[in-house]
Amino acid sequence: MEQLFPDLWQTPLELRFGTLKSHAFLLQHPAGRDMIYVAEEPSTLHAIKTSGNVDHLYLSHNHEITDGLADAKSTLGAPLVGHARMQQYFPKGLKLDQTIQTDSRVKLNGGLEAIYTPGHTDNNISYRYVSPHGKTYLFVGDTLYPDNGEWRALVMESHGGNRKTLIKTLEQLKAVQADVIIPSVAIGNYQITELTKSDWYAALDAAILSLQ
Repeated sequence: MEQLFPDLWQTPLELRFGTLKSHAFLLQHPAGRDMIYVAEEPSTLHAIKTSGNVDHLYLSHNHEITDGLADAKSTLGAPLVGHARMQQYFPKGLKLDQTIQTDSRVKLNGGLEAIYTPGHTDNNISYRYVSPHGKTYLFVGDTLYPDNGEWRALVMESHGGNRKTLIKTLEQLKAVQADVIIPSVAIGNYQITELTKSDWYAALDAAILSLQ
């Protein structure tokens, strides 16, 4: 586990769908500790469990319903949380334990905020946390992602995605203040770093351009 900030840790690299680089993140806050996105590697999960409780496993959208999700839930003993529209995509025997019912923004336990950011799919949630250590983290899931140094966006129509909706979401994210942007996947090398406001706008504009 790599500590990125005083209250945020990154799990070791895993691959999704063969080429997408992925990490999960552990967030420590006054009400406990949560995992955002999914780690599947058994050794990683056991190390996390040994280090302390995980209170929630927050999913950004249905593409995190992976083959290893059930084992992650079982090992960590944490409830699965995601947007209510995710429920339809779960296989038999697995489901969300808690659903986020919002089409805008809602406060969650521990100061985390859920922001509905549809377009990639119909069930995308971004998570925002204002850290007492001075930085604001925004976990954007697959709403936009870095591709060898360029920010892009992708629409999955088969999962309720919509191009116009995603463009609107990306435009609206310009009003969401954040210092650290944390996608759920990346193509090529990508390090979690702080972005200035102009960098954040440029990333969003680049993602919008990739859809046109």
